[in-house]
Amino acid sequence: MGNPTQKLLDELERKIKSLVPNPQYPHDKFVIITLHEAIAAAKEGNFGVGAVLVRENGEIIQRGHNHVFNPYFRSDLHAEMDVMTKFEEHFRDIESMKGFVLFTSLEPCPMCFLRLIVSGVEKVYYAAIDKDGGMVQRFEYLPPEWKELARRQEFALAQCSPELADIALQIFLSTVNENDRKLQNR
Repeated sequence: MGNPTQKLLDELERKIKSLVPNPQYPHDKFVIITLHEAIAAAKEGNFGVGAVLVRENGEIIQRGHNHVFNPYFRSDLHAEMDVMTKFEEHFRDIESMKGFVLFTSLEPCPMCFLRLIVSGVEKVYYAAIDKDGGMVQRFEYLPPEWKELARRQEFALAQCSPELADIALQIFLSTVNENDRKLQNR
């Protein structure tokens, strides 16, 4: 019969491969990349979240996805952290993140949100709201110093088609229960 989660991921992957950016939604092109990354993360046994860092001119600089469990346990390798760590290791001479945009398939968690604030990435857009773990919607709970630092940036929902936001959330939710069990057993 097969694993229902694997079947869902296979179905979503087929759907993502057939997607074409909708010109009515300026962020579709980049959100589709985050979905490819999210599927890769989910199929590896990680949380299904993907991210991509681009210049404002659309040049793709770095892609990545969640690697918390595979290839080995790394509590810090959420999708946004993966992208920023790779970027910072490869582009050591870049001193300002002005003109850079990070797209992620899911609203950043508290850890990733703070990392992105510190990084200074000018704009951060997420495809799906994480009602339980997302931090952007809880901005008012940040200490005053963090709020002040974040004011130089934009954090918002991506301007993507609703179908893409729905797929992003489905990928993530398909991985939550199993990966939460893994965390509880650590």
